[in-house]
Amino acid sequence: MSSPQKDEPHENEYAEYAARLKDQGNEAFKAGDIPLSITYYTQAIDMDPDNHVYYSNRSAAYMKSDSKSKALWDGAKCVELAPEWSKGYNRLGTAQHALGRFEDAIDSFKKGIELDTNNQALWTALAKAQDGQAIEKKRRFAEAARERAIEEEAVRQRDLAKQNAKIAAEEKRKKEAEKKEMDAFLTSIDESEKARTVEKAAVPEEKAEEKAEEKAEEKAEEKAEEKAEEKAEEKAEEKAEEKAEEKAEEKAEEKAEEKAEGKAEENDAGGDDLLAGFFTELTEASKEKERLKEEKSLQARDQLLTEKYTNQDLGVGKQQYERLTQTNYVWKNQNPYTVMQLGIDATEEDIKYRYRKLSAKIHPDKLRDVEEPRLAFEELKNAYHKLMDEKQRGVIVMNIEFVEKETRKERKRLLNKGVDENTLPPIEEAIEKATVKHFADMYLHRQKSEQHLHAHNARERKTEEEEKEKAEKFEEFNKDWSEVDRREKRVGGWRDFQGAPDAKKVKAASFKEETRLEEKHGVVKTETWKKKW
Repeated sequence: MSSPQKDEPHENEYAEYAARLKDQGNEAFKAGDIPLSITYYTQAIDMDPDNHVYYSNRSAAYMKSDSKSKALWDGAKCVELAPEWSKGYNRLGTAQHALGRFEDAIDSFKKGIELDTNNQALWTALAKAQDGQAIEKKRRFAEAARERAIEEEAVRQRDLAKQNAKIAAEEKRKKEAEKKEMDAFLTSIDESEKARTVEKAAVPEEKAEEKAEEKAEEKAEEKAEEKAEEKAEEKAEEKAEEKAEEKAEEKAEEKAEEKAEGKAEENDAGGDDLLAGFFTELTEASKEKERLKEEKSLQARDQLLTEKYTNQDLGVGKQQYERLTQTNYVWKNQNPYTVMQLGIDATEEDIKYRYRKLSAKIHPDKLRDVEEPRLAFEELKNAYHKLMDEKQRGVIVMNIEFVEKETRKERKRLLNKGVDENTLPPIEEAIEKATVKHFADMYLHRQKSEQHLHAHNARERKTEEEEKEKAEKFEEFNKDWSEVDRREKRVGGWRDFQGAPDAKKVKAASFKEETRLEEKHGVVKTETWKKKW
């Protein structure tokens, strides 16, 4: 019984010391030295671990230092040691509220109110916890809605990406198919062109001579037309000069007559000099008039030229030659506007101006380091002649506008279908490609039509030649047999042969005359067969 009595004073000393440490902690807490207060409260707990007030005070200090989890632990320990103390539930609920555990905080505050209904701090803390719970619910709902929206947007983006990938794959497949089709088309055209070349090479010499004659006639006609134009211009100039001279003579005569009336003697001495000066002034005036006329025509031509075509960079002759003689150039050069690098808005003066510029660059005399210098020049020349023909130019423009309209219509259909425009080639490139294919198709159909027409004409000529040959043979046969002299000679020769002494006489065969049997009709002689037998 002696040992317990010795321990009691010792324990009381610890409790007193712990209480002093608590008081020092309270003073440090009031002074704002929170870490020091936590140190004192911790030492007090070490001296008296079963005192719930020390845990309560340290929980409050931890909350001040934003150590929410430690404050929660001390609040829970306080409630555990003193479940009937309402202030412990306040400490626990405050820590739970700070950690966002609103339901637990509300329960803790309600338990504290049940123990002390008049504690205004617990009622205030409960209201704040309920408000925080409502705000947290709204926040969670908003967060959930935002996450749902993000997820839905992600799903939509994935679906859209899949759809775009599918559309892109389909468009890629179509492009590859179109490319293969175009390659096959150009290859077939090349083969048909080669076949046509072989067929042309197999044409008889007569047809070749006929074509050569036709070309010669065409050239002769062109030269004749040029000469006729030159002669017409010369005649027009001569007529203009004659008229100018006649007018000058008339004016000179009028002036001479006027001066002759008043000053006959002066006219006798200096009339010739005045007339010569008059003609000199007239000639200079006519030259000045022609110069002004030429300047006006040049100014009018410059006004008709389009600025974007006059300032366009055409490169050097070698580049133009390579452009006009590239692979499959026969089919790619079917559009004359492409050959001359012009748009359909180009005027006739633009066409003439561009032809002069390009012909100066690719003329055979300028390109001596290439194998076929005249090839590109001929392509340019053919395009120029097509565009200078107003009827052909109208048909070409109509086809180009039709292709552009259809291409834009197809592009609009794809965009309405949902195809991403970034996956499609630029509209200008699509129009250019479609135009090349359209003109190549037209050329191919034209070539086939010419081949069919050529074959039909060949068949017709062959049939006519056969009928003609047959008629000539028939006529010759009839002529041979209808010649009287030759028939008479044949008949006379036969007669002479029969009348010759050494000729074998041909006797006519003798026939016995038939006799009529006197027999009655319907009577059968039964014994006749026996006699014959």
